[in-house]
Amino acid sequence: MNKTIRMITALLVLAFTASAEEQTKPIKSISQPEIIEAALGGNLAVVEKSLAQGYKPDTPDSEGRTILMYAAFNGQTNIVERLIAAGANVNAQDKTGSTALMFAASGPFASTVQLLLDHGAKINTVDTNEHWSALMWAAAEGQTKVVELLLKNGADPSLKEADGDTAESFAAKNGHSAVVKILQAAAPKIPDSKPSEE
Repeated sequence: MNKTIRMITALLVLAFTASAEEQTKPIKSISQPEIIEAALGGNLAVVEKSLAQGYKPDTPDSEGRTILMYAAFNGQTNIVERLIAAGANVNAQDKTGSTALMFAASGPFASTVQLLLDHGAKINTVDTNEHWSALMWAAAEGQTKVVELLLKNGADPSLKEADGDTAESFAAKNGHSAVVKILQAAAPKIPDSKPSEE
C-alpha cells in the first residue's frame, strides 16, 4: 500500500470515527424557559423541536402555566394550533385558575380566541383568584372585536367577579365606551312591569 492510499485510508477512518461519535453524542434538550420564550415569540421551529424531543405540551411551569397559555397570551395562533394538534389541553388552568382563552382574550387576538373556542375552550370559566372571565379580560382591555366574538359564542355578560364588577363595569371604568355599548346591547332585556288592571 503506497503512502497516498494509506493517507486516504487514515482520513476515512478518522471521518467515520468522528461521524460515529457525533451520532452517539446526546442531543441537548431544549429547556422549559427556552420553550416558553419560543412560544411567546412565535418561534415554531423551537416548539417543533421540543415536541420532537418528547416535551409534553401540558407540562406546567412554577406558576402552573403551560406553553399553550404563553402562546395564547401573545396571539401566536400558529403555535397554539400546533400545540393543540400535539394534544395540549385548552382548558388547563394555572395556579390562579386562568386559562389560555383568558390570556388570549386580554389582547387583540380574535383569531387565537376563535381557534381555542373551536377546540372546546370553555367560554365562561372564571379564575379562582378574582373570578374573572375571558369576557371581563377582553372588556377591561378594550378589545372590541374579541368582546363581540366572545358574545357571539355564548359568553355571559352578567357574570360578576369577586367585588361584584361585570365586564361592562370594567369597560366603563377603563374608558372603553364602544365596548360598553356592545355589552349593553347584549345584556338580557328585562320586560317592563305593568300594573295589573283591575
